[in-house]
Amino acid sequence: MKLSPLAAQFGTVTFCLLASPLVLAEDATTLDEIIVTADRKARTVDATLAPVSIITRADIEKYQASSIPDVLRHVPGINLSNSGGVGKATSVFIRGTNSSHVLVLIDGVKVGSATTGSVAFEDLPLDQVERIEVVRGPRSSLYGSEAIGGVIQIFTRKGGKGFQPEASLSAGSHNTQKANMNLAGGDATTWYNLNAGTEKTDGIDVTANHQEPDADGYDRDSLSLRAGHRFADDTTLEVSALRAAGENHFDSSFNNETHFTQQTLSGKLQHRVNDNTLLTAQIGQARDDADNYLNGTPLAAFRTYNTQRDTASLQANVDVGSRGAITLGLDQQRDTVESDSAYDRTSRDNTGLFASYQTDMGANRLEVSARHDDNEQFGTHNSGGIAVGRDLRNGMRVTAAYGTAFKAPTFNDLYYPFSGDASLQPEESQNAELGVAGKLAGGKTTWSANAFSNSIDNLISYRPPTYQVSQTDKARIQGLELSTGTQLAGWDIAANVTLQNPENRSGTDAGKTLIYRPKQLASVDIDRALGKFRVGATVRGESQRYTDDANTESAKLSGYGTLDLRADYRLAKDWTIGAKLGNVLDKDYQTNSGYNQDGVNGLVTVKYAPK
Repeated sequence: MKLSPLAAQFGTVTFCLLASPLVLAEDATTLDEIIVTADRKARTVDATLAPVSIITRADIEKYQASSIPDVLRHVPGINLSNSGGVGKATSVFIRGTNSSHVLVLIDGVKVGSATTGSVAFEDLPLDQVERIEVVRGPRSSLYGSEAIGGVIQIFTRKGGKGFQPEASLSAGSHNTQKANMNLAGGDATTWYNLNAGTEKTDGIDVTANHQEPDADGYDRDSLSLRAGHRFADDTTLEVSALRAAGENHFDSSFNNETHFTQQTLSGKLQHRVNDNTLLTAQIGQARDDADNYLNGTPLAAFRTYNTQRDTASLQANVDVGSRGAITLGLDQQRDTVESDSAYDRTSRDNTGLFASYQTDMGANRLEVSARHDDNEQFGTHNSGGIAVGRDLRNGMRVTAAYGTAFKAPTFNDLYYPFSGDASLQPEESQNAELGVAGKLAGGKTTWSANAFSNSIDNLISYRPPTYQVSQTDKARIQGLELSTGTQLAGWDIAANVTLQNPENRSGTDAGKTLIYRPKQLASVDIDRALGKFRVGATVRGESQRYTDDANTESAKLSGYGTLDLRADYRLAKDWTIGAKLGNVLDKDYQTNSGYNQDGVNGLVTVKYAPK
């Protein structure tokens, strides 16, 4: 792969970091942290063989991130396509796969639109997020359809012992105003967290051609609740709810305003049968509702797109001997569409059976998983995965993995007027991966490198300018992820570089790069605490990307690099003030063709959190 100058510089820096024992460090995660997404059960990061990243509440506050897409930019292998700034449609790509190849969970409930197949990350409130777990690579063998590129799980905030109130106010560029209140508490057996927030911004003019030369605003109100209780017989009941609703304005001669609602409900019951067996039952519902308007008037047609996803799961985790564990599970899912557009079909069911086995054999580790899905519309589909790892004497680990995955076409893919194709078949993938990771200084410093090759059959895409759906016979994405970080002279430094080649492998566009995929991604975070002060910076760079399948010069978006600065100050024991400057160098760039990105922008936040 030929590197752009920007990516080459980042690559050189990262290679030096990897090569120097003085600055080797970890990929934003400590190895004894617990992660549940990779294997559908609680395991330490060190125990799982999958490439994972964890974004904690402390990370969110350190970065002074203002949205979920904003914080996901720090994760290796992720690039975004945004349609005009805060609150505007944002696609998340993992390792060069489609944005619809990312399976997203909120508190264990599968979310997303049954029509578009993607998740409106821009509408989910970051203030109500406790942590985010990102697993890179296929996970259909555990989760079923969609997990071709990876899995992102978002956990809402959870209370703990004592009463813990928190409040914040923010103001910034484009008349941005935010307020959030969080009430958390509990004791040894009961916990709760209630969060309410509101956000409003005038926004920027989203289109580069100034089709409507005005600012395009966004506002959202949100509410979340998470509560649980542990009974005397080692049974735990937890419920959670998240709702975000608001308005989004943009530029279009057809419709220029959307009223949206994102809602997730969940109930989970866990019972420990004995020291070796844990049973979990969970039910959930996710809604993605949108009503479209033109200049404040409801559209006569193509107005309403409401989708609902009802899920239920039953899972057993069983320890086998001193070093082995088995997971068995059943998933049930029903997707429903309610719209004034004519869909030939508006609902379908899917049943999935899955099993996995993990074992440690001295320095060797083995993970095997398999799943059988029965889709009401597309019949049965089998997927599987295997990963092996070996711990070496010098603190290193080598891993190898292979996994298959699939994705059923969405209702828009099949039936949307003017662009759908009812003959589409499920997408299928085969991913092979090699990894090596190491840690030094007693585990305080780590590094990792992962090489992957993902072959996808029947890849579904929408070809501009007509955006008619099409299905590519074959595509292949090969890449290398490098992650490192350290504490050097009091500075916390984390860096990652992704080099990838997302390539069409068939038809007249064989050998061309898949649209909206840069070949090089790089990110560096630098932070330091100085008494009551904390300062930091993020440098982000992406290479050029194409917006058409033929990779014509006129359809190329240039690469870019941005610099963000941040600082906060502890005014008193319970009070903190923070300020962030985004795109300090005022770079003019686009991540989606024809849509502006914000120039220099700022946000100031005052937070009250009694200790």
